[in-house]
Amino acid sequence: MTETRWLLRLAMASAVACAVAIPWIDHPLAAWLATRDTVPGAWNTTLSLFEYAIGIEPWRWLGTIVLVAGTLVTWAVPRWHRAAKPWLFVTLSHLIAVNVMLWGKLATGRLRPHEWNRHAEWWLHGSSFPSGHIALVGSMIVPLAVVFPRARLPAAIFLAFVGCARIAVGAHWASDVFGGLVLVAIVTWACAAIVRRVPWPATTA
Repeated sequence: MTETRWLLRLAMASAVACAVAIPWIDHPLAAWLATRDTVPGAWNTTLSLFEYAIGIEPWRWLGTIVLVAGTLVTWAVPRWHRAAKPWLFVTLSHLIAVNVMLWGKLATGRLRPHEWNRHAEWWLHGSSFPSGHIALVGSMIVPLAVVFPRARLPAAIFLAFVGCARIAVGAHWASDVFGGLVLVAIVTWACAAIVRRVPWPATTA
């Protein structure tokens, strides 16, 4: 795995953007989008194609099962040991990020833009913060961008599309997306540090 300091920079930039978006961007942007035809069908259809490609659909846990199975197989077969740590890294990042995201939603209880009644929005019965799509997708492709540095630009474009799609259809506030990026970046950075210290299996030529 290559250096991961860029993940900390991503986390810091996303945290600042999230802190700015909550008081000054979220409500005006959501109100502006609500008065316009954002073509939600097109956004959702395109996003669903990506969801099938990475195993979120037709069953949310399909991609997770593939990651866990790949990790176990590469650790069990000696000739595939070279791929064991990358598989473990992606799998661990995904599992931790998804679990933290679910607990984060439960703890914040934030209403989505289309649920908001211009009164309270936090600590209710909502599940908007952080963005689940960013956490689910990002926790797969951001670790892959660490393993394959040339994938960083495609990963950034893909994540930007996912975030824009969820905002455009009124499913998330802008700060939800930035909060999801903070989560993914920090978890991926931490998992990279952990996996580097795993002594087994040794790679074979």
